[in-house]
Amino acid sequence: MALSQDANAPLPPSHPDSPPFHIVPGLSNFRDIGGWPIATSPGAPPRHVRKGILFRGSDTNRITPKGAEKLRQLGIKTDFDLRSKQQIEKTGGYKEISGIQRRWTPVFAEEEYTEEAARQRYELYAGEGTTGIVTAFVEVLTAGAPMIRTVLLHMISSGSVNTPPEAVFMHCTTGNNRTGAFVALLLLLLGVTGEIVAQEYALSEAGLAPTRHINVERLLEKGAFQEYEPEEARRKCMRMVGARQESMEALIVEVEKMWGGAEGYFLREVGLSNEDLEKLRNVLIEEEYERVFMDV
Repeated sequence: MALSQDANAPLPPSHPDSPPFHIVPGLSNFRDIGGWPIATSPGAPPRHVRKGILFRGSDTNRITPKGAEKLRQLGIKTDFDLRSKQQIEKTGGYKEISGIQRRWTPVFAEEEYTEEAARQRYELYAGEGTTGIVTAFVEVLTAGAPMIRTVLLHMISSGSVNTPPEAVFMHCTTGNNRTGAFVALLLLLLGVTGEIVAQEYALSEAGLAPTRHINVERLLEKGAFQEYEPEEARRKCMRMVGARQESMEALIVEVEKMWGGAEGYFLREVGLSNEDLEKLRNVLIEEEYERVFMDV
């Protein structure tokens, strides 16, 4: 069954081996942010987010040669790495991929990613409700405003109305929270409904499922939540590498309160101009909706 053209329709069940995911050996939670319908007025031609331009996912540390070749086949020219210096060092550095330029654009500066700061963010991400994770999201959005400005201006400069921008890949460690917050606001800016944006964020539950145990063990080995009993520490790690839909729903409400919506965020916090936003919409929105997401 194909996704309805109704921009308010719920997303179909997804699987990490089916669209919008792409199978990239050695890379988890990798998917295209394009294809989602744009909310339009009655009688207006259907529109959707342009496919094949911006991809999101986890870090490339374990990518295989076949995985690297898949990224090149997708036309990806630039890899924006959102991780902090400390994270990169603790995971053994980064992997260069032939034909793809890596641009290090950390969300947090080195002084903002101390052990104590990281521990506090872990608690926010792993909280039971949505208050903590929304606090963490807002911190990500404010600290990372220069990063997303760099990414979006790069996309604007490499495309036009008639020429799509070159494909880029944006990732943090697991591709769910830092990456997810910025992708969510970009989709909202383009006119994707909040309901769909929240469900797109929650796709990381499926995207991370095959490697969740690896990420949980990595966090435990780093000493995450070591002050808790082992069972509780593991449970908190599981929440950290998850993506609850209600978390993004709560963030969307908070963005409305703080910035008056996604457009206000990009204008006031990120520092883009109205002309920049118009160019961004021109290169990332297409008409003639394609029926692109299929159940398997």
